Amino acid sequence: MKSLFSDYKFPNKFKFKNNLNSLITFFSIILFTTIFVLITSNFSPIINNNNLNPLEKGISIILLLSFIYSGLHCVGYLDHLIKSLTLYNNNLIFKLKLKTNTKSPPVSIIIPTLNEDPEMVRKTILKAKNVNYDNSKVTLIDSSTDRDIQNKTATMCNELDINYIYRDTLRGYKAGSINDAIEELKDDYQYILILDSDHRLKSSILHDLIPIMENDPDLTFIQTPQYFHKQPNDHLSIAYSFQQHIFYKHICRGLCVNGSSYICGTNVLIKLEHLNEIGGMDESCITEDIATSFIFHSNGYKSLYIDKVYAEGLAPPSLSAYYGQQMRWSYGTFQNTKKVLNKFIKEPKSLKSLQWWEYLILNGSWYFIGVGIFIWLLYPITVLLFNMKPLVLGYLNVPFYLFLIMIMSQTFTSFRERRYPLKELILAQGLFFSLFPVYTKAFVYGLLNKKLEFKVTPKKEVYKIQLKEILPQLTVIFLLIIAIIVGTYKVINGENTSTYPSIIFWASYSLIMLTIFMLYFYREDKNKYND
Repeated sequence: MKSLFSDYKFPNKFKFKNNLNSLITFFSIILFTTIFVLITSNFSPIINNNNLNPLEKGISIILLLSFIYSGLHCVGYLDHLIKSLTLYNNNLIFKLKLKTNTKSPPVSIIIPTLNEDPEMVRKTILKAKNVNYDNSKVTLIDSSTDRDIQNKTATMCNELDINYIYRDTLRGYKAGSINDAIEELKDDYQYILILDSDHRLKSSILHDLIPIMENDPDLTFIQTPQYFHKQPNDHLSIAYSFQQHIFYKHICRGLCVNGSSYICGTNVLIKLEHLNEIGGMDESCITEDIATSFIFHSNGYKSLYIDKVYAEGLAPPSLSAYYGQQMRWSYGTFQNTKKVLNKFIKEPKSLKSLQWWEYLILNGSWYFIGVGIFIWLLYPITVLLFNMKPLVLGYLNVPFYLFLIMIMSQTFTSFRERRYPLKELILAQGLFFSLFPVYTKAFVYGLLNKKLEFKVTPKKEVYKIQLKEILPQLTVIFLLIIAIIVGTYKVINGENTSTYPSIIFWASYSLIMLTIFMLYFYREDKNKYND
């Protein structure tokens, strides 16, 4: 298993790093295998335990499965983090630029829009027109259903002298927009830079990236980070900025080392010839970016992730916008996972082992986290309120210890890299806990093949979240409070003092996270927008 960097012209210098990549991967496999064996060794004793009724056995098995899941993703994150810190090297990537580059191949900066605020889009266009590159043209592909927005956008594009394309269909949504734009552009361009309507480019992006692409005819796309400014006194934007930093820092760098960089929707440069060879962006999946990445990699194309911010975007303005975005991402991932699994069964050699690990195992199962959190929330409730016999954890706490290591490493690296205060990191955890109904719903929709309508994440004010939308969180909060009171009363009366205190602590932690969500995010959202 070779490092990404071994593909380039530094074979002797990076022999050690190639070996280190294999060693880190081997360590991760051994660590997860150990966790798996430790946890699954308890299945048989639980099933054969005559002191447990069938319901208690079932709940214990479900909890053990959630521990395996937790251990898997903790190990996956640690694998990415270690590779990011030891193997990923931005400076090396920039050394791949041509020493003399007199060519400026034509680039189209494509901005897909759907009922977006024209004034917001104007700022994005002006930044895109200002890139330090002498052979680029901005193309706006407009799918707006609002005629007033469409007319204003068309007039604005004419004033700013950019290509304007209107499509009167929502076929394929964003993927369809990009494909239609490419068809209109004919063969006039060699590269496209996909840009969301709220992402303002820095002028150096094409000057930096094009020489790297030109230096390697096999390189298909370069993804750069999505970066979101924290808005003062806006807890949602603060937590969102932190969440995106976790993914776009060490996870994406680790993906790059493993030869599995993902297209992430915006700020990505793609070689148009290669995109045409695979038939364009994947229109069958609501998250066209990860789906198209998979098609590229399964056909042997190469990718890069460059950890340098070339564009700054806007965080979702409200909880309803944020939940809608997370619902779309999770549902689209479940859609794509079915394709990945089918490909793995039919053509197991189409990807390398580390790429299958990323697409099928880590990415493919990540959004099951909603079900996992739901299980972790309900377990102390069932034990304390319904007199279920608790699972005696002991060494089964290994995934929890890994979870703590993961959180501490995220906290340390985020503070060191962006000076995130501890309070902001705790707030982000509270927001994350509140997502369990969203991800669980996406999982059910994906399982039942229920169609989910594509909706662009709003960039401006929208209606505040309705009380009915957070009923699952409120219900769990109420049950946790009752469970903690009942559990404390039982401990005071000397009942099960060896295990109930840890279960009460478990419930208390969950309650604190959901209370943080209510006090900081729901209350802020309620005050921010008026019906």
